[in-house]
Amino acid sequence: MRRFFTLAWLSYKSRQSIFRLDEFLCLETIYPLLTLIFYCVLASYSYNTDNLTRWVVGNSFLLCVNTCIFTLGSTFMAERAYGCIRSLVAAPEGKLLIILHKGLFTCITAVVTVTFGFFAGSLLFQVNFSQINLLLFFTAVIVAMFAAAGFGLFIGIFGLITDQMHFVLNFISYILMIFCGANFPISQLPIAGRLISRLIPLTRSIEAVNMLFSGVIIEKFVMLLLQEAGIGAGYYFLSWLLIKGIEKTARRKGTLEVF
Repeated sequence: MRRFFTLAWLSYKSRQSIFRLDEFLCLETIYPLLTLIFYCVLASYSYNTDNLTRWVVGNSFLLCVNTCIFTLGSTFMAERAYGCIRSLVAAPEGKLLIILHKGLFTCITAVVTVTFGFFAGSLLFQVNFSQINLLLFFTAVIVAMFAAAGFGLFIGIFGLITDQMHFVLNFISYILMIFCGANFPISQLPIAGRLISRLIPLTRSIEAVNMLFSGVIIEKFVMLLLQEAGIGAGYYFLSWLLIKGIEKTARRKGTLEVF
């Protein structure tokens, strides 16, 4: 277990070591906060309302996109750029452990970022958090970041089979922004859009936290979080299957990269 945490820390540190502390803080807090402010102000004019609770909640969850999608999604692309893919494929360690230790500290960072976004958003847009159950709130945030990190890892593995990851990551970030219910009600989406919303992370967590402000039904709240955790576990499992398939293909073709 100690070795797992050491590898997780080294993996996270290797991705963040290029930043100074002030650059890291700006990237993880200021930039996401400006994004939240932009979409909340846009919603206030678009829907002509002062009650921005739903948009603060949704866009706070979307603050994890920078960490879980762009940072984690470019992990394997960076491994290839640094020439580490050969070591990764040839390592005797289980590939599932490699996937899990890459997501651990990213998930923790995303929890801190999203929590910061909630409280900053509540101060800026007068969202009253004093009436909600904070234990349920933090449980929803942790489950959501677990699922988002799994989704980011799954997307990141495509960095082993395509060199167009910047397009893929930007495309996925807009999929989350449009279909997870943060900015547009899922009930107003077309049928195909509602189906997509059920296949991506954050949708159920946003719905669960919105329930905390409008009267929570514990059984429904727990069910939403269980479904969200199941989505996350599914993406971790798909990541493992995908990397095993890529590993097998690479060995059959005699190359350590698929394309």
